Amino acid sequence: MPLTASAAVLLALLQVAAGAPPAGGPPARAQTDTGPVVPLDRFYAQVLANHPVARAARLARDQAAQDVRIARGAFDPTIAATWDRKAEKGSAKYSEVDAELKLPTITGADVKVGYSRGLGPSLNPQNGTANAGLLALGVSLPLGQRIVTDERRNALAQARAALDFAEGDRMSLVNGLLLRATRDYARWFEAWRRAAIARDGVGLADFRLRAVRLRLANGEAPAIDTLEARLEVNRREGIRVQEEQALYAATLLLQAYLWDERGQPVDLAAGARPANEGFATPVALERVPTWLAAAERAHPELAKVAARIRQVEAQRLFLGQQFIPFAALDVSAVSDADRTDGLTDAGGWGDNYKFGATFRSPVLYLRERGRFSQISQRLDQQRQIEAQLRRDVRNAVLVGANDVRAVDEQIALQAVTVQQARGMLAGEQRRFENGESSLLIVNLRERLVLDEEVRLAALQARAAVVRAELAVAIGAPARLP
Repeated sequence: MPLTASAAVLLALLQVAAGAPPAGGPPARAQTDTGPVVPLDRFYAQVLANHPVARAARLARDQAAQDVRIARGAFDPTIAATWDRKAEKGSAKYSEVDAELKLPTITGADVKVGYSRGLGPSLNPQNGTANAGLLALGVSLPLGQRIVTDERRNALAQARAALDFAEGDRMSLVNGLLLRATRDYARWFEAWRRAAIARDGVGLADFRLRAVRLRLANGEAPAIDTLEARLEVNRREGIRVQEEQALYAATLLLQAYLWDERGQPVDLAAGARPANEGFATPVALERVPTWLAAAERAHPELAKVAARIRQVEAQRLFLGQQFIPFAALDVSAVSDADRTDGLTDAGGWGDNYKFGATFRSPVLYLRERGRFSQISQRLDQQRQIEAQLRRDVRNAVLVGANDVRAVDEQIALQAVTVQQARGMLAGEQRRFENGESSLLIVNLRERLVLDEEVRLAALQARAAVVRAELAVAIGAPARLP
């Protein structure tokens, strides 16, 4: 039963004791109940969409995506062409044209299509061609080193892993942001409830003061009761001022998370108030195995260390290739440019071709062995970090689930305590009416009700925090479990 309902009960009891209703009627409902409600999910959505930290995290992820595009540029087809011409005293010495289209492939081979034309008396004979020029169609093949991977494929693998790392880092930043936002939302909720309770307490004490004055005028109460009632009003008014100050500070803290789509800070609407729907409902703890599996799949810290491992594995594969001697083969079929079937006639390739081979190898492989040993140790290190992190994530989920269960049980017990405190207040009120108690005891009983309401509000705020901590442990902070 809310405090306003308690006020109605006390109003009825005091009206019976005084014989007539006091002027002004019952205390008004707290003003914080009249403003727009700001649910936690809507608050989350605005923070995720517009907060500078969330925006900066998205930009960092987008930059990593551009690094992937840059790495893919190594597989971009290229066109190259040169033209050299020389003339002396009006006489042409030579004219040479070379053009090539190279098509890199993901397998490490490069397909080449070329055209060359060389004419003139001073031209090197090996570069001379018929007047129409020469066409070439060939391939460059790695035969040893770079068969499995090479610089281009390694760079692309590194960039893709870096993109996954950037996404995990973005989620980690969002995790921290939303956890801080939830804590400040819970602080705002608790401050709002405490201020509302304090206002209700002042209203109840002031109402009792007016009722006691009426009873005193009717000769039904001693004069000291008015002093006791006045002291209680002053005491609760001081608490109200303190709670209003705390609510103002909590509101400012919460507003720091609110930004619009243009990147400008915005304020809460006048009289805005929180809502506890969504984080005060019970959580199905039988879902813990599902949460553990979700954390294994999608926790951002695990995603980051997995990305690091993929980066190191790609580098280790590349360095392992360095133990294989470098060997490459360039083979091209050539044909006069005026023969359209020159490159498609396989029977003529044995007589018209270009061939080249390259071989290179260190003798002792000292540098290669050192680099490979380093990267292997780094891979072991990252795997150890991953194993420890998996255990930490699992423990965080279990601790978070236990915290949620404990807080939910505390809320249920505290709700019963509030009801019991109200029952004691009602009983003490009846004793006071029968002349068996004093106004001081009634005030003490009512203070107990107010204090227990405050404790309940603190537990409800804590419920939001522990749910957010559990969501962060699972790796899905934007959706409370």
